[in-house]
Amino acid sequence: MWWSNPRIRALYLYNVSATRTGRPLRRLVIVFTVLILALSLSASIAGVLSYWHDMSRTITTVRGEIVEFQDAGVYRHSPHAFVTAGIPWDFARLLIGIPVLLASFVLYLRKSMRGTVVFIGSVASFLYQYLLWTFGWAFNGFFLIYVAVFSLSLCTLALVLAEVDLRQVREGISDHFPVVTAATFSFAMGAGLLFKCLAEIAPTIGSGAMPPVGKGFYTMVDQGLDLGLLVPLCVLVGVLLLKRETLGYVLTPAALMLGMTVGLSVVAGELMLGFSTGRMNAGGIAVFTVFLGAALVLLVKALVNMRQPSLRAR
Repeated sequence: MWWSNPRIRALYLYNVSATRTGRPLRRLVIVFTVLILALSLSASIAGVLSYWHDMSRTITTVRGEIVEFQDAGVYRHSPHAFVTAGIPWDFARLLIGIPVLLASFVLYLRKSMRGTVVFIGSVASFLYQYLLWTFGWAFNGFFLIYVAVFSLSLCTLALVLAEVDLRQVREGISDHFPVVTAATFSFAMGAGLLFKCLAEIAPTIGSGAMPPVGKGFYTMVDQGLDLGLLVPLCVLVGVLLLKRETLGYVLTPAALMLGMTVGLSVVAGELMLGFSTGRMNAGGIAVFTVFLGAALVLLVKALVNMRQPSLRAR
């Protein structure tokens, strides 16, 4: 009988105790996630509807730039090019982001290890996107919703990570987990983002001029988030994996989910911007498409090699 094994009995009692003490945290996660889904749904629908408000006007900024600004819809007063590239993020969130968050949330509630790590990645993607939405767009009626979603996502991420039992995760990791491949991919992704952002910013450092990609903006919000959040995360995941730290196994699928969400939104934005201006960024789209395919394959391999620990299997 499995109960006669002292190790299994101790593990079972530990899990029961952890479940009881973790109930208040889980209730908060449930409340916060429901709010994230509801608020994000409303903000995304408003963003999608702005697609049909394609009105703009040309003004001269304080930097002397002649820029088209959106003149209708929820993203009014933001640079028109940013709106054209940004609205596809709302489409991607409605069609993919929100359904994935909901599905992984259900799996998380069922205590699925794979569902939990995908849920962590989904919440992280909402945190990143709504940080960008809060500081990137001109102030509008959804500003407090943007703030609420990124704040709730940050709290939810912290609560779920605090709840993860690293010992059980370690026991469920297969020897075939793609450690070196995932670490290499993570470092490569971080390096790619780093060089991309520096290449956009470096030519104007010291001059006070706005880089061409930031034309019409007050600062480089997108690049700031990539350099301050995504690049360090990529390096952290790679280092933890190479050291065979359990947290690295947890963060790998989460980081891949975050990268895929951002990459998909960027591809959609580039396509829409290309159709709008008649100048398609074929090279950028190809690079991100290859990245998405590689990330998806790696995510599947990582999840396949994360088994759910079972008491009866001992």
